[in-house]
Amino acid sequence: MRTNARLAALATMAALALPLTACGSSGDDGGAGTATSATAGAAKSATTAAGAAGANAAAVARAIRRPTSIGIDAPLRGGIPRDKTIWWIQCSSPACVALTKPLKAATDAVGWQLRVVNAGLTPETVKAAWDQAVQGDPDAVIGSGFSRALYEPELKALAERGVPVLNMTTADPPEDGYAATQNYGPDFLAAGRRLAQYVLARGGDDVHAATITVSAFANLGFVARGFSAELKAQCAGCTVDEQIVPATSLGDDLPTRIATYLQAHPDVNWVYVGYADMMVGVPPALASAGIARDKVRFVTLDSLPTTAQYMQDGSYLVAAEGSPKPEMMWRHVDFLLRHFNREPTEPATAHTLPTWTLTAETLPSTTDDFPLVEDYEQQYEALWGVSG
Repeated sequence: MRTNARLAALATMAALALPLTACGSSGDDGGAGTATSATAGAAKSATTAAGAAGANAAAVARAIRRPTSIGIDAPLRGGIPRDKTIWWIQCSSPACVALTKPLKAATDAVGWQLRVVNAGLTPETVKAAWDQAVQGDPDAVIGSGFSRALYEPELKALAERGVPVLNMTTADPPEDGYAATQNYGPDFLAAGRRLAQYVLARGGDDVHAATITVSAFANLGFVARGFSAELKAQCAGCTVDEQIVPATSLGDDLPTRIATYLQAHPDVNWVYVGYADMMVGVPPALASAGIARDKVRFVTLDSLPTTAQYMQDGSYLVAAEGSPKPEMMWRHVDFLLRHFNREPTEPATAHTLPTWTLTAETLPSTTDDFPLVEDYEQQYEALWGVSG
C-alpha cells in the first residue's frame, strides 16, 4: 500500500537525518570538552527522535492492516436461551442510531426480541429513557455513551432486580450495577495513543495539536488523554491544546466554532476531534474561513460515508480510528448468552475487540457503513452454533 511505503520512508529518512558526531579532543580545553558534550547530546537526542519515528512508523503500519478476527474463539457451551427481550437505550446521535441495525441482527440470530428506546441527547431525555426500562420488564438492558451519573437510581433499581445492564463506549468501568462494558476507558486511552502515533509518524517533531471533545461523552476525554500523553511522552517540543465544546453544538454551530478556533490559533497543525459526527460540515467551514488543507490535518474516531469521503478527497481529515460498532453489538449478545447459561463470560469481556486505523488508502467504502472484520457475523454464529 502507498501508506505502508510512506511510513517506511519516514522511518528511513529519520535514520538518515542523524548528524555526524565530531571526535572531541582529549586535551584540557574546557571549550572543546563542552562542544564535544553538546554534540554528543545532540546526537543522542537525534538518535532518540529517529528511534521514535521508526517505532511509530512500525506501529502505524500494523494499525492500518484490516483485522480478520472478532477476538473471541471460545464456543458457547450450552444452547440458546429462549424468550428473551433486550432493551436498547439508543441515543439520537447518528453514531448511536447506526448501532441498532447490527444489534437487531444479533438478537434475530438467536431468536430474541429487541426493544429500542430513544434516549435523545440531553440529561433529561437520557434519564427518562432509563426510567422506561425500570418501569418495563426487560431481560437485559444495553446502553451507550452517557455517564452513569445521569441515571444512577435507575441503574441501581435494575441491578437490584437482577437485570443485567451492559454499557459501551463510555468512561465508566464495569462495576456497581454494570454486568459488562464494551469499549470503555482503557480501550479509549489506547485509541488515543494510536492516533498520536499516527500523527507523530506523519508530523515528526513539528506537531502543534488540539483536541476537541464534548463533555457529555466522557469516553472522548479518555481518547484526548491518551492522545495528549503519547504526544508529550514522545515529543518534548510538541504542544497540545485541549478544547471542550457543548453537546448542543453538535449538528449546529460546531464547524464554525472549530474554524474560528483555528483562525485564532494559526500554529495548530493537527486536530483530534471527538468522533465522526463532529467532523461533518467541518471541511466546508474551514474552506470558507480560508484555512488551507495543507495547513491543518484532522484525526477522529469512527467513520461515516460523509467523513470517509472527506478522507478520500484529502479534505483535512487524514485518519480515523475505526470503531468496531457491529462487532460490539454482537459481543453484547455473546456476553448475554454466556451469562444466561451461567457460563464463564470472560471471553466476551476481554479487551480483544478488533482495532483498525483507517486512511484514504485503506477505506473499504465511502458510501456504506462497514465492519472492521468482514465476516464477523459468521464468526459469532459459529461460536453460538447457529446458522445465518
